[in-house]
Amino acid sequence: MKSRFLLYFLWLPFLLSAQPYAVRQLSIEKGLSNNYVVSIAQDKQGFLWFATEEGLNKFDGTRFITYYKNETENGYGITGNELNCLLDDPEDSVLWIGTQRAGLNAYDYANDTFTFYRHNDSVPESIITDDVTNIVAAADGNLWVTTYWKGIEYFDKKSGHFFHYNTENIPGLASDNIWTVADGGNGKLYIGHVHHGFSILSIKDKRVKNFVHDPDDKNSLPGNEVRCVYKDTNDNIWVGTNKGLALFNPESMNFIQFNSDGNLSHYIYDIRQLDGNKLWIAMEFGGVAIMDLSQRLFLLPEQTQFHYIKEGDDGYSLSNSSTRCIFQDSFKNIWAGVWGGGINFLSYEPPLFSGYYYSSNHDSMSRLNNKTASSVCVDGRGRLWIGTDGGGINVFDNGTRVAVYQEETEDMGGNSVQASLRDSEGNLWFGLFMDGVNYYDTRRKVFHRNFLKEIEHEDVRSFYEDNQRILWIGTSNGIYKVDLATKKLAGHYEFENNLVRCVLKDSRGYLWIGSFGSGLGVGNGNLQDIKLFNIENQFPSNTVNAIYEDSRKNVWVGTGEGLVCFSSFPEWTYKAYRREEGLNNTHIRAITEDGNGNIWVSTNKGISCLVRDKGIFYNYDHWDRVPMGNFMSGSVAKGQDGEIYFGSINGLCHFNPDFVLAKRESPAAVITEMKIFAPLGSPGSNEEVVSIDSQSKVKLGYMQNSFGITFNIRNYALANQVEYAYMLKGLEDAWYTVKDVNNVTFRNIPPGDYRFQIKTRIRNQEWSDNVTALDIHIVPPLWLTWWAKLSYILLSAVILFLILHAYKRKLDVEVLYDLEKKNHEQEQELNQERLRFYTNITHELRTPLTLILGPLEDMQKSNSLSNKDSQKISVIHQSAIRLLNLINQILEFRKTETQNKKLCVAHDNIANLVHEVGLKYKELNRKPDIEFHIELEREDMSLYFDKEVVTIILDNLISNAIKYTEKGIITLGLYHVVRNNIDYTEIKVSDTGYGITPDSLPHIFNRYYQEGGDHQASGTGIGLALVKNLVALHEGEIRAESTLGVGSTFYFSLLTDNTYPHVLHTDSPEKPADEKEEKEEIPESVSGGKRILLIVEDNEDICNYIVESFSDDFEVKTAANGELGIEQALSCIPDIIVSDIMMPVMNGITMCKQLKEDVRTSHIPIILLTAKDSLQDKEEGYQVGADSYLTKPFSATLLHSRINNLLESRKLLAERFAGSTSHHSLDEKRAQLAESMNKLDNEFLEKINKLIEDRLSSEKIDIGYLSDNMYMSKSTLYRKMKALTGLSTNEYVRKIKMRYAERLLLEGRYNISEVAFKVGINSVVYFRQCFKEEFGVLPSDYLKQP
Repeated sequence: MKSRFLLYFLWLPFLLSAQPYAVRQLSIEKGLSNNYVVSIAQDKQGFLWFATEEGLNKFDGTRFITYYKNETENGYGITGNELNCLLDDPEDSVLWIGTQRAGLNAYDYANDTFTFYRHNDSVPESIITDDVTNIVAAADGNLWVTTYWKGIEYFDKKSGHFFHYNTENIPGLASDNIWTVADGGNGKLYIGHVHHGFSILSIKDKRVKNFVHDPDDKNSLPGNEVRCVYKDTNDNIWVGTNKGLALFNPESMNFIQFNSDGNLSHYIYDIRQLDGNKLWIAMEFGGVAIMDLSQRLFLLPEQTQFHYIKEGDDGYSLSNSSTRCIFQDSFKNIWAGVWGGGINFLSYEPPLFSGYYYSSNHDSMSRLNNKTASSVCVDGRGRLWIGTDGGGINVFDNGTRVAVYQEETEDMGGNSVQASLRDSEGNLWFGLFMDGVNYYDTRRKVFHRNFLKEIEHEDVRSFYEDNQRILWIGTSNGIYKVDLATKKLAGHYEFENNLVRCVLKDSRGYLWIGSFGSGLGVGNGNLQDIKLFNIENQFPSNTVNAIYEDSRKNVWVGTGEGLVCFSSFPEWTYKAYRREEGLNNTHIRAITEDGNGNIWVSTNKGISCLVRDKGIFYNYDHWDRVPMGNFMSGSVAKGQDGEIYFGSINGLCHFNPDFVLAKRESPAAVITEMKIFAPLGSPGSNEEVVSIDSQSKVKLGYMQNSFGITFNIRNYALANQVEYAYMLKGLEDAWYTVKDVNNVTFRNIPPGDYRFQIKTRIRNQEWSDNVTALDIHIVPPLWLTWWAKLSYILLSAVILFLILHAYKRKLDVEVLYDLEKKNHEQEQELNQERLRFYTNITHELRTPLTLILGPLEDMQKSNSLSNKDSQKISVIHQSAIRLLNLINQILEFRKTETQNKKLCVAHDNIANLVHEVGLKYKELNRKPDIEFHIELEREDMSLYFDKEVVTIILDNLISNAIKYTEKGIITLGLYHVVRNNIDYTEIKVSDTGYGITPDSLPHIFNRYYQEGGDHQASGTGIGLALVKNLVALHEGEIRAESTLGVGSTFYFSLLTDNTYPHVLHTDSPEKPADEKEEKEEIPESVSGGKRILLIVEDNEDICNYIVESFSDDFEVKTAANGELGIEQALSCIPDIIVSDIMMPVMNGITMCKQLKEDVRTSHIPIILLTAKDSLQDKEEGYQVGADSYLTKPFSATLLHSRINNLLESRKLLAERFAGSTSHHSLDEKRAQLAESMNKLDNEFLEKINKLIEDRLSSEKIDIGYLSDNMYMSKSTLYRKMKALTGLSTNEYVRKIKMRYAERLLLEGRYNISEVAFKVGINSVVYFRQCFKEEFGVLPSDYLKQP
């Protein structure tokens, strides 16, 4: 194997010399700044540089980096965009750039700096002019610089001085217009003039010899414009002129011209000696000429042969015929600068795959006349017969198209050739689409159209010749069998599906048939016992495009879903190769085998090879110069030299499998650039480019942790064949293949040290061990540096200490807090116990106070007391009243402390209330030294306020003023004030008393606070605390001002416009409790003329007091609790009930609720008595049906008035209902009665009315009937009806009947006797009497009324 490869590589130079150069173009589409390329150079780092008519370009292997004229102040860039020449300094890392009109530039690519050399009149050592035409290395390491106008400059790099060589200091110099020079290294300088030919300058003695064109001398210079002078490795001087190429003969001092074929008479721009001892000449309009310098030793000039590369579009030609410069890089690749055509790249490496492609230029002898190579075969002479889809057959010999056979030339029966075969006799068979078979007799060189008449219109798809010289033809109408000896049709086989695409008879005698749609069939030679393989029995596909038997007797089947190999017979087992096994595409089009037993297949996406020794697939696509697009089914051939040919829709691809599979070393990757990304919207550019040309380490800031790294290889010939794998060591120790083209991007990399590693491999080869590395250090931010971390540790330790210390303090505070909380809870509990004690005591005190105040008021009204006794009784009464006020104050304070006090506001004139309170205290003032003043800003000051709350506040403030003022003035004022643009109504209470000390003033509103001092008065210490709570409840403000010894002033302010939306509202102030109603005659009771009063009270003294007070006017019944009270009420049906609320067994609320829910007692008015006087307690009583509410202590007179009022209102309502006024209907009276009764009484009357109306025409509506249906006794029913309507039951029935009779009469449909009958009265006389009693007139007269 090794010897075979060695032989091949020894033969490779001859192969390369015979084949054309593949040419690739790089132009502005690839990033080149301008398509007019004038000079090429390569620096010591391997980068190529291209000078153009607009800008300088650096090529890193995959992309161009452009440098333009510097227009900023940083000095980075070239001085002019129009360039002439480039030179990489032979010693230093400097690229020399010659501009057309902007002087000489030097780019130090190691340090990325520019240096400029411009003409300066004041500096003689500066360059003599800015128009540089060429730069050449001098023999001593310095530079020769030619100019267009001022001769030649010698540049000393150390001193930076220019030494001038021109006509001024060299008299023999023919002209100062110089295109180029060449340093001979022997003390001579060879000069090319713009118009004056060629000169040789002796540098030492400055003697010059000039040569010009002589038309009469064939050994003279070909032309007078010498554009290039080149010294080859043999020290020969080659001269390129405007009229061709010449070789200077130093011995005879003349020139040898080369133009034997007439193609070298063009303008010569550049001459280079390249690898292989080849001389390359760049010409204007002539492309490139190549001369083998080795043959010149044995041939005369006129016998010298040149190879030309000219303009064309076949992939082996230049993009333009004018070539300006030629350069060979360090990888021996050739670069040509083409005028207007960009850069043409001629690879030193032959391509792995080559091809025959279509050209629209039908005169081209190297291209196909049709795009699709649908079939191919190789004849005995090694010529290619390429069948096309519409272009007939193209015949190529050594890369040149030598013949085209088409239907138009009457050679072919059709132009669509789908199959081809060279038989064992060397003759060629061609299968056409719907045009049968064409046969080519190679001996006679004659085509036979429609050779087999029986199938002249068949769609022929494949041929196969077996070892018995039988030709099997696969068509869309089955299989045809042809005897090659007789050239006659020997059989025709049809199948269920006749779409046969390929046929093979293997070495075992089995016939393999591949079809489109029915899968694979295998049978014997007579097509019997056919075994089917299709998707129904798990075969990969029903589409079979190719069948091939390899050298190991394995049968390969190409299907639409993979490659199948049959290797075991007769078990018929097979193995399928798909993407999982490494195939790039599974639609197999054609199959063949190379000399080493490797299987090659064409697919819809390229060419794949199953390497026999490794059992793996290598895949080749357009990156390897394989045609893009589908290959053609069955279009495959193998040449005598082992070359393999595959046909595709884009031409014929061919390759040498040994060369393709040969091991090639992959060049090392070069990291060229790093781009640092910034977030979008950051100031400045979002990208910062860092050049990595020669650096091995990069330092980045912590904000530069998102970056991309660009890399490539320097050998552009392998650019599309190389794959990359990378690893960022320090982040992850794993290799990854590169998905993007020559670029890897990393984002948000943490600070630290990393090593970026990149390695390469040639596609389908092993990875190279040569790894390129770049160390990356991302500097941590200030807060992540080592000393910052150390400070964090120390700070954390301090914080931990402080946390522990704070936690300890927290525990201490929590312990103290718990102790304080317990103390506070104990204090609160003590305070609550104190308040509960006060409340209970005051509740208990209210009962005896009732027994004290009641009799005292009675005694005061009596005239039997003496003046002395009356005065004593008055003192006792005042003390009791004062005690009652103290009790009420404690209760009010208790309510405010427990938030049980509710605000109930009404919109009224507060000036009246203030005036009334002031008058009360003014009249009751018993201190003659105190004057009491009342000041009202105006008499009408209306707003929402709670009369009770405001009264309590004023009482406390005025009482305190009186208490702490011995003499002087107490003023009660009411004003309207504005503070901060807000209206307030302000009440002021001021005195001229003792005053309050400044230390005590902030605490006077605290509960139980009393100022110690000489003038301390007795008290509870809750008065001002109660005021503060009530003011807050009323959403007001209170403040105090005091001067010791002068007096104190209290200001109580309310918002004038406050509507109190979240509290209770009433329409008018509550009526005074002690206001007495006018007494009227009470109707007689059922029992002996007196009405019944039921007293329910558990306190015997209060009960006896009430009984004694009301025994003269009522028959008084008593009960000790609610349960006994219900029994008494049901037994005697009283006219009114007076009950206490707080009682044993059953309280008054429950009793009231049960009585009001019983129809027998629901009409009875109930008055509730209690020591509870909160709004909530009253609401509870009224909700269960209580008719009135009195707070203990009460006076007998007030209770008497309440009882009389309730009974009088019931009496008036009953009299109104019982009245006989003719102007009101019964329905109106019923409505009025219903409005005054509760729901249960209304239901009672409605039921009575229904019972009466249901039996209206019956005489049997009596008390018994109604009492039975109402489920109550007659006496109870009587009392109920009498209480509700003022009428007895019979009277009520008669009234209902009369009202119904009235309605019937007014309707006019019945006479009087009929109406009487309808209301249940059979006697008309009695009916008239009853009607007159009700309405005051007889029925007949009633109808006559208007």
